Parts: sequence; C-alpha cells; structure tokens
Amino acid sequence: MRARTTFALGIALFACSHAEPPRTAGVPLVSNKVDPDWSDPAEYRIDRPTEEAGERIFARTGIGDPYRTGIPYPVFLAMFEMHPELLGDSPQALASRFGFAIRKTEPASEDRDVREHLPLGLHLTDDPNTRVPFVVHNCALCHADVVAWPGGEKLVMGMGNRRIRIHAFEAALARVAGSPDFDKAHVGPVAARIARDKSIPWSADWSDRMVGATVRGLRAHYAPRATLLERTNEGLPGRVATIESFAVELGHLLGREVQTSGTIGWAKIPDTIGFAEKRTLSWDGGSEGPTDALVVDADIAAGVRLAWFYGHPLQGASLSTFLRHMPRDLRFPGRVDPALARHGKATFERACARCHGTYEDDGRARSYVEQVVPIDYLGTDAARALAVTDDFVGAANDPRLVGGGLKLVTTRRTSGYVPPVLTSIWARAPYGHAGQWPSLAVLATPPAQRPVRFVVHGEAPLDLEKVGLSVGDPSAPLGAGDYLQNGSLPGLQVTGHPFIADLGPDEAKAVIEYLKTL
Repeated sequence: MRARTTFALGIALFACSHAEPPRTAGVPLVSNKVDPDWSDPAEYRIDRPTEEAGERIFARTGIGDPYRTGIPYPVFLAMFEMHPELLGDSPQALASRFGFAIRKTEPASEDRDVREHLPLGLHLTDDPNTRVPFVVHNCALCHADVVAWPGGEKLVMGMGNRRIRIHAFEAALARVAGSPDFDKAHVGPVAARIARDKSIPWSADWSDRMVGATVRGLRAHYAPRATLLERTNEGLPGRVATIESFAVELGHLLGREVQTSGTIGWAKIPDTIGFAEKRTLSWDGGSEGPTDALVVDADIAAGVRLAWFYGHPLQGASLSTFLRHMPRDLRFPGRVDPALARHGKATFERACARCHGTYEDDGRARSYVEQVVPIDYLGTDAARALAVTDDFVGAANDPRLVGGGLKLVTTRRTSGYVPPVLTSIWARAPYGHAGQWPSLAVLATPPAQRPVRFVVHGEAPLDLEKVGLSVGDPSAPLGAGDYLQNGSLPGLQVTGHPFIADLGPDEAKAVIEYLKTL
C-alpha cells in the first residue's frame, strides 16, 4: 500500500505513503430522473491522458466519484457551526488546527475554492443531479507544503506535508459523528439555513434524505474504528499509520479482523518527486503493479468504485503521466561551498549512489534503481516494515476485493525499506521512513550519539546550517506548532543508517554540502 491521503464522505481519510481508506454510504434517491447512486460532474471526464489532466487531478479535482468520496457542502459547513470546539469555526480554522496548507485569502478570485477559503487539497465539485456542491479531496491535501527558510518561502507541489495531523483530524470527525446532536433533526435545519444564505440549491424533495445519508455514512464509518482512533490520535504531524489504517478497511471489506503488528508502523508522508524512477510507491516497496494502477489504488480503498474507473479509464493514466514529469525548481537558498560540494559529490557517488542513485547538476535523478534494503543492514526502526503481517498480505491480495475484475496491484512483505530519490532533499526534512531524524546533521551523527528526545519547532523556518527542522530543549514549554518527539519509542527510533557518520566528520560535511545542490 502506498503513500497518500484520501478524503471521503464525512472527510474520512487514508494518506499520496498513507492515512486511512474510508467507506461511505451513497447519497439516496434524489429524483426519478437521475441515477440515485451516481454523480458524474463534467470536470472528471478526460478525452485523452495528458500531463494537464493529471495536474488537475493532483492539485484540484481529485479522482472523483463524489457520492462516495465527498460531502454536501451545506452539511460540511454545518459541522463547523455545530462543533467549532472540535473542528474550528471555519475551513481556515480547520486548516490551522490540523496542519492543512492554507490558501491566501482572495475574496474576488474567479476560483470558487479560493473564494470559499478552502484549504489546499479540498475542492468543490457540482453534482449534476442536484446542483449541490460536494467537498472532495485531491492529492495536494497531503502532498503539498510551504517550504520556509529564513527570508523566504515557497509552496511546493508534491512535497509531503510535514504539518498535517490527519489522524487527529479523523478523531475529531469521529467525535462529531458520535455527538448526540449529529442527527438529521439537528443537522438538517442548520444545513438548510446555510444553503439558503449562500444560495446553494437545497430542494426539500431530497435534502432531507441527503442529510440522513451523510449522518448514517459518518456514523457507520467511525463505529468500527474506535480502537484505531485511540491508537493513532497522538500521532506526530506529517506521519500516518499506513498499514493499520488499511487493515481496518480490508477487514471491513472482507468481513473479518485483519491482524497487524502490535506496534504502529508510522510512516512519513513522502515527496512524490521520485515517482518517475520507481516501480512502487511505498516505503517498504510492498505494493507492485502498473503505475497507472498504483496511483489510484488508494482511491479504490477509499471508496471510489471500480465502476467509476471503468467509466473514467484515463484518470490513472493522466495522473501517472503528470507524476512522471512533475516539475521541481527548488534550489537551496543558502550559501554552498562549490569546492566542498564537488568533493562531496565524489564521495557520495562512491559511498551512497549504489542505494540512492546519481544526479544531474539540477538535482534530477540520472541513474536510480529501486531496491529494498533489508532492515538488518540498515539498522533502522523496523515497525513500519513489520506491520505488514502474513494476515495483512493475505487480505490485501484476496481476489474477492476486485469483485471478479482484473487484479493489477499485489502486496508482499519485504522486511526492508526503499532508499528514496534525493531530489531537493535539503527541503524535505524530517528524514527517514518515519521522519525520525529532524536534520541531515542528526543523520550524519553516529547513531549512539543522536539526540533521543527533542522538541521540533514545526512552524519555524528550516535550519539551513543543520539542513532540516529546527529543534530545541525537550524540557522547554511547547510553542505554537511545536511537538515533542521521543526517538526511543518503537516506530520512531533514531537508530540505524550510520553510513554518513561512518565516512568521518570531514567527508560527512562534504556529502551534506553536495546534497544541498540537488
């Protein structure tokens, strides 16, 4: 299973390596003249696979199937009004609370998503059956971030969002869904008033049933997830419990419990920039298949129906075409010592390239061969790889999941991790499959000497000297955006990958100087 987040009815989730795949109830009959279980907005129809179409999917529309992956906008807004203590009182407050990328306020924008102050990654698509806008998600929800450094910042598409707290968001939604006032009698009038105030079509003929379906869908989604929510609610920003979340969904689909390891296998939301060089899209290389299928398999798990993909066969091809050619112009904004970087490049190509590949002067990968490196060799935290149990593999490969169709993606247990492509690595802290190392300076420190407990200043600009996140004293009070990281905990251990440190201080410094140039 791969790295990506999916936003489904009630904004349930998965994470474009991972959050949780949700299930939803379809919208009920809206009239005798339309399909009661199908919504096909024109913006999801693609005539031919192009980079432009793939970029729209990635950054704007998402995959689609809004009756299964969205929520009616008046109900969405009603949830803020009814439970600001859990979600905030607006989409902007929601973004701040849970680490979504906030768009700049432009009330006169021609883009409705911007005018409505939706965070990056959320989109309004109009249901052609009812003309009601549905809130849906796209890849940018988890795979876009603002990279900030002293004196500058840049929004980078494809960069894993290091601030998003997707499991805390889901826990808040579960509390909303379980509250006594989350029923048709309470939500309906609030949604109707909001629809009237915002001139949103909201016919009495079907709005009552639409609210009822949304309430039932959210309650049904979260009822069996109490244990998962309890285990993941305190997850660090930018991390997701990939395998555990998929296991819940697989269990739902197969009608049985799917066993995973007793330790959560936390995974950092990855950068998509290395997609073109890879055969898989997961930290452990455990999911394999055609790239056009890999880029949408999480959406199938999230509730998008196979019939939707059969009716829209060019979505996966368009998205993978875009990802194979995703642009990236992100040069290190600080000083680089050219001579030291040249020396570091030679050392890197001698000592590191066999795992991480070689690179052009502009940071693009020149030669990279994807491989799974065994945990025993890496010495890194094993929790993420070991979360993939034999039971999980059997469930993920169960032929019943494709409903008799062609199974394109297979899952295996690898017991190792895939070294990432390093393009713009200077901006991608924290490092490691679980984000266990806050900076390249820490990664270049002998494992036994690395700090184990530290405060991460999550909202601070990158530390260009240490090349990574700014950290502080774990005993100091937490400021806004700060969080405590305990590198002794299973799943986040800071041990392993001694290879830069083994080069010695001078060579390690040279390699880091070279990595700044990628």
